[in-house]
Amino acid sequence: MSAPARPEASEPASVALAPAGARVHAALRDAAAALRADDLHVPEPRGQLLRPLVGWAVLDPPARGSVDDRFWYGLLAIQMVHEASLLHDDLIDEADTRRGRPTVRATRGAAAALVEGDHLLTSAYRVAAATGSPTFMTLFARAVERTVAGEIAQQRAAGRRLDPAEYRRAIEGKSGELFGATVAWARLWTGRGGAGGIEPGRSVGALYQMVDDALDYCPVADTGKEPLQDYRQQKWTFVLDHVAACGFDAPPEAIVHRVFEVDDGAASVRVVERLQSERVSVVQALQPADGLLDAILGGWVARVEAAYARQVERSRVERVETSAVDFQQVTALARAVGSPKDWGDYFAHHSRSFRFASRLFPEDARRSIEGVYAFCRFTDDLVDEATGGPDEARRRVAVWRSLAAEAYRGNATGVPLSDHVMGEAARRGVPFHYIDDLLAGVESDLDPVRFSDEAELRRYTYRVASVVGGWITELFGVHDPRLLARAFELGHAMQLTNILRDVGEDWRQGRVYLPRTLLRRHQVSSADLESLSDGGPLPEHWAALCEELMAEADRSYEAAFEALPELPGFYARPVAVAARVYQGIHEAIRRNHYDNGTLRAHTGRVDKLRLGWRGLRELRSARLAVEGAPAPAAVGFQLAAHDGATT
Repeated sequence: MSAPARPEASEPASVALAPAGARVHAALRDAAAALRADDLHVPEPRGQLLRPLVGWAVLDPPARGSVDDRFWYGLLAIQMVHEASLLHDDLIDEADTRRGRPTVRATRGAAAALVEGDHLLTSAYRVAAATGSPTFMTLFARAVERTVAGEIAQQRAAGRRLDPAEYRRAIEGKSGELFGATVAWARLWTGRGGAGGIEPGRSVGALYQMVDDALDYCPVADTGKEPLQDYRQQKWTFVLDHVAACGFDAPPEAIVHRVFEVDDGAASVRVVERLQSERVSVVQALQPADGLLDAILGGWVARVEAAYARQVERSRVERVETSAVDFQQVTALARAVGSPKDWGDYFAHHSRSFRFASRLFPEDARRSIEGVYAFCRFTDDLVDEATGGPDEARRRVAVWRSLAAEAYRGNATGVPLSDHVMGEAARRGVPFHYIDDLLAGVESDLDPVRFSDEAELRRYTYRVASVVGGWITELFGVHDPRLLARAFELGHAMQLTNILRDVGEDWRQGRVYLPRTLLRRHQVSSADLESLSDGGPLPEHWAALCEELMAEADRSYEAAFEALPELPGFYARPVAVAARVYQGIHEAIRRNHYDNGTLRAHTGRVDKLRLGWRGLRELRSARLAVEGAPAPAAVGFQLAAHDGATT
């Protein structure tokens, strides 16, 4: 039995899809603006825009350069139907939140949600008519009617077990029809027919619904709705087939136990394998001209892999046996970190580069940053300073996680670090899985660190660094997946810089973060690393190895920087400074002639000012290019006013 993929599996995929997502978002935004000029009710495109993204991916690459507004009108009409269905779903489910935000039902009432959904749906027909295509209107009208019919069929089937064929018909109706119309519309533009192309599109929708059904059974999945909602509403899904369920008599927690704990989560592996098989079948049926569609579908499945692996890991941590003594020790250590008024000094002492950049935040935002940093630093120290070995450290992690989870749920623990930081995270819609992943990453350092390849390194950097970028970004109200992907990139870049800076120090602690594939490419052995850390000569190809890893980090810094103009100004400015100052460590490594075995590269005060000002200039230029809004000139003087001790 193969193990589930690690929690971070989907993150590199989301980054790779960012350019396509940006292209689709921009085109739909322009199409919506044009239609609003004709007095149509067309909201600003929002969310992940999965159906339009699939439509774009189905196009042959040459066709992507020749589509006009009519193509985007069709995709926009389909997206509007989907948005209308979400409003109606919230009514049926009596949901108060969706995507971490209050629903229309919760804020304005059921009547307003119903009318808004109806208005979106009827407006979608006018948008569809703007395509000028009778063929598309036929596809579109059928897809809308069949989608509603699928919802009705699912409601009528509630409370009973469905055989695989009946389940398939239900999901192809409920979710498959809109994807079917999307794919058929795109195939029309590539000259491969319309109505005849709807069946493969239904399969795309069926896979999407299966992914959604799988996530419903995973309590740690960030779906924007209560976990096991389908089970509580007695809606049969394929997940139940993999735990030998016959009905809905077992309590929800028993089903979670069967999926993620029995036989070390064997059922969770079977669910993921089923989704992977479905993905392969869909791609084979559609035969896309490039890899974009497969990347999209693979990202869907990777999200389940990530969430399921996270749930298995959480179940394991929760089963770690801890004692009252462990609880008392961790609580005392956490209280010693102090309260919010103490965390600024804690931050300044341990991370001077980030402290330098954080001075550009407004006071309230800076206090939040200091709290997140104190939480992360304490978590790291909790493991590194455990004197009783790995077992004691794992017990500490288990206790700390339980305190964090309790505070996140709104229950006071008496520890300011958990109560304040977790309470703020919960109030602002930061998913707890960031904390889960951080704890798993820190705990992984307890075992000998050796990465086979760059993919394993990427998973590690996600857990210990990218999640912090995602956490802070969502803390400040940015939940757009496109922008979060770039926040993950910045975390990856900074962690690679850390790894390059600390090669010798890490070796002396028994840790090698450089993957074996990278070491082999540059003919660097363990003996070479030992000699380097003891002050011996640099390996023959060591400079080339460092340059290769710095080049990867630089690509991630640039990918992250591209998104900064879309962030709120109060957040973008210090991030731009922090990114360029930290990237400047590469210059210091070169000045040290690549000796990172005995020398620790750092940036001094003058370097920080120069690099920080460069970041602000670049951000200002990017903002002017996007929206014509200059950054305040006073920011540069703020930088110059701060002390810039070494990194």
